[in-house]
Amino acid sequence: MRSKTALATGLASAFLTLPTGVLGQAADLPPAGPDDLVFSVENMDTSIDPAVDFYRYASGKWLDRVERPSHLAAYGALTIAAERTKERMKIALAEAGRTAADAPKGSPVQLVGDFYNAYMDTAALDAAGLDPLTTELERIEAIRTMDDLVRFVGGMLDIGGPSLLLSFGPDVDLANSKAYATYGGAGSFGVPKEHAEILRQGPGAAGYAAYRTYVEAVMQIAGRSEAEAARIAETVLQLESAMLAAQLTPEEKIDPRVFYNPMPVEEVQAQIPELDLATLFDVIDFPLPETIIVAEPRYLPALSQLLRERPIGDFRNYFTFRLIDNYTDVLTTEFDEPHRAFNAALTGVEEQLPREERALAFLKEALGHPLSQVYINQFYADTTRDKTLDMIDRIQAVFIDRLPSRDWLSEETRAEALNKLENLYYKVGYPDEWIDYSSVEIGPDAVSNIRNIAAFLADRIRERSRGPVTHDQFNTESTLPIVVNAAYNPTYNGFEVPAAIQQPPVFDASADAPVRFCRLGAIIGHEMTHGLDSGGRRFDAEGNLRDWWTFDDGVAFVAEAKKLVEQADAVEIRPGLHLNGPLNVGENMADVGGITFAHEALMRYLDEHPDENVEIDGLTPSQRCFIAWAQMWTWKASEQFIQTIVTGDRHPPSEYRAYAPLQHLEAFYEAFDIGEGDPMWLPPEQRVNAW
Repeated sequence: MRSKTALATGLASAFLTLPTGVLGQAADLPPAGPDDLVFSVENMDTSIDPAVDFYRYASGKWLDRVERPSHLAAYGALTIAAERTKERMKIALAEAGRTAADAPKGSPVQLVGDFYNAYMDTAALDAAGLDPLTTELERIEAIRTMDDLVRFVGGMLDIGGPSLLLSFGPDVDLANSKAYATYGGAGSFGVPKEHAEILRQGPGAAGYAAYRTYVEAVMQIAGRSEAEAARIAETVLQLESAMLAAQLTPEEKIDPRVFYNPMPVEEVQAQIPELDLATLFDVIDFPLPETIIVAEPRYLPALSQLLRERPIGDFRNYFTFRLIDNYTDVLTTEFDEPHRAFNAALTGVEEQLPREERALAFLKEALGHPLSQVYINQFYADTTRDKTLDMIDRIQAVFIDRLPSRDWLSEETRAEALNKLENLYYKVGYPDEWIDYSSVEIGPDAVSNIRNIAAFLADRIRERSRGPVTHDQFNTESTLPIVVNAAYNPTYNGFEVPAAIQQPPVFDASADAPVRFCRLGAIIGHEMTHGLDSGGRRFDAEGNLRDWWTFDDGVAFVAEAKKLVEQADAVEIRPGLHLNGPLNVGENMADVGGITFAHEALMRYLDEHPDENVEIDGLTPSQRCFIAWAQMWTWKASEQFIQTIVTGDRHPPSEYRAYAPLQHLEAFYEAFDIGEGDPMWLPPEQRVNAW
C-alpha cells in the first residue's frame, strides 16, 4: 500500500488486550523452517566452492527451490519475518473489529477496531463516492490568487491532506539537538516516495508512463473526460518532474551538511516571493520564525519560477489530483484497479493485496502503536528482549575496544569517537512510555477518522515544539514495534530495535551463538556503525551537527570509504545495471562494521562458554557465522524492484550484502580457506579497516 497521509506517528496509552484464545490462534503459525530462511545446511549448495561464489555456496539450494510469492516484490528473511508478523496481526485486528462496539470509548480496542471497520466497509465507501472531499474540492476550484493558493496549501496540515509544493514546520535542530528549529523544504509527490526517481527518467521510461496512466485513471473516476484527464496528467507530471529536478539527488543527501542551510526568514521569503510566508505560518498556526533551515537549497527559486510561468489553473488541477489521490484508500473501490496496475508497473507484483491486509498496512500509518501493543502483549517475550540487550552490550564493548587500534585516527578524533560510542542510546522492543491517543474521535466515517488523527498529531507537534526536545520512542514508520527493521538516528546518537525483527528467521533466542550473533547481532552492529559512517560521523555524541574531525583524519576516512564506493561501482548486479557506490557507501560501511563486531563478539562469547565452541553439522562457529549472515540476506526480487533499489535506495540489493561485507574480514578468508586469485578474494589494500 502507498503511504498517503502523515500518520506514521500515531501512539496509544494502554495495552490493547484481546480475549483469551487470540494468542493460541497466532501461536498456531507453523514454525519457521529452511524455506523460511532460518539457518539451515539444507539451503546450502556444497557443490559450489565458497572461494568461488559464496552466495551460491551459502544459499544455492534455497535459490533453486523457493519461488518468490507473487504478492511480494522481494522475498527474503526480513520479508518472511514481516509476513509472519502480518499473519499474527490480522488475527488480532479482526478480533478488535468484532469487539470495538463493546470496548470503552477511547481505548485502543475501540480506536483500532472502529478504524478497521470503517476501512473495511466498502459498501459505505462506494456509496459516498467523492462526497467526503466536496468541501476541499470546492476550495480548490475557488483558488484564483496566490493568497488563495497558500491558504489551501497550509490548510492541508490539519486534515491529513497531501503536502503540496512546499513544507514548513518544526524539528530537532541538527546543530543543537536540545532545541527545535523551523525547517523548510519541498512537498511530497503523487508517486510513492521510494519511486520518485522515475520522474527524472522522463516520458520514455516505463515508470513515468505508468504514472501518467495512473493519474489519468484517477481523474476519469473523479468524473473528468478522457481528454481532460490526459491533460491533467500531463500537467501533473510536468510540475512534479520540474520540482524533483530542483531537489537534491539521493547521492547528495548522504551528507547532512547539504540540507542544513539556516537563513533569515527574509532571505527565504525572497526566494519564493509568490507565497507569503507570514500567511502560511498563520494558517498552520505556528509563529513565524526569525530563521528557517532550508533543506532543499535549489528548490524554492525553482518553485518560484513555476508559480510565475504556469497558469494558476495548472495548480488547481494539480491540487485536485493530489487531494483525491491522497484519500483513494478510503474512497470508492473504483480506485483499486488503478492502484493495482500502477503498483504492478513499479514493482512487478500483479495482484492486489486483500483488503484486510491493506487495512493492516493503513493502520500502521494511522494507529501504529495500538497495533504494536497487541504484538508486544501477545507475542514478545521478555527473555527475547534480555538476550538482545545482552548482545548489544557485547557488541558495543567490541566496538569501543577496537578504537585504540585504529591507528589512522589522531588521539583527538579517537577521543571524540570513544565519547560517542560510550554515550550511545539504544532501546529494544517497545517504548518505555506510550502516548495517550484516547482523545481522538474514531467512528464509522473513514475520511473523518484520518482527519481527526491528523488534527491530533498537528496539535501535538505544535505543543511539543514550544518546549524542550523530547524523543518519542519507537514512533516512526521505520521503528514501530511491529516493523521488521532497526534504525539509527544521529540527532540522539542512538538506535532502536523493534520487537518484530526479534523473531525467526532473523532471530531465535534458542539458536546457537553463531547464528544469534551473526544475524541480529550483526544488524545491531550495523546500526552502531551508522553513528560513524559517512553521514553519522558528522554528528557528535550529543547529536549535534559538528565537525569534530581533524583535517587529516577526515581525509583518511574518505580514503577508507572510497574503497567501498569502488567495490560497489564495479558490480553489475544485472546486465547493464551497476550498483551505486556513492549512494550505498554508508550502508555498506555499516554492514562491514556490523559483521566485524558481531564475529569478534561471538569469539569472545565462545571464550566465555567453551562448551558452545563446537562444530555443528561439520561447520565451525566462524563458518556458521558467515553462512548465517549470507542466508539472512538471501532473496528473490522482481527486476522492477531491483531497479528501484539501485536507483534511489541507500541500501544495495540484498544479494550483494550477502557476501560483499565479508570480503573485508580476514576471519572470512581463514574460515573458508580463500586465497589470492580466488574469485571471492579482495586484495588487502582494497579492504576497509575503518572501524
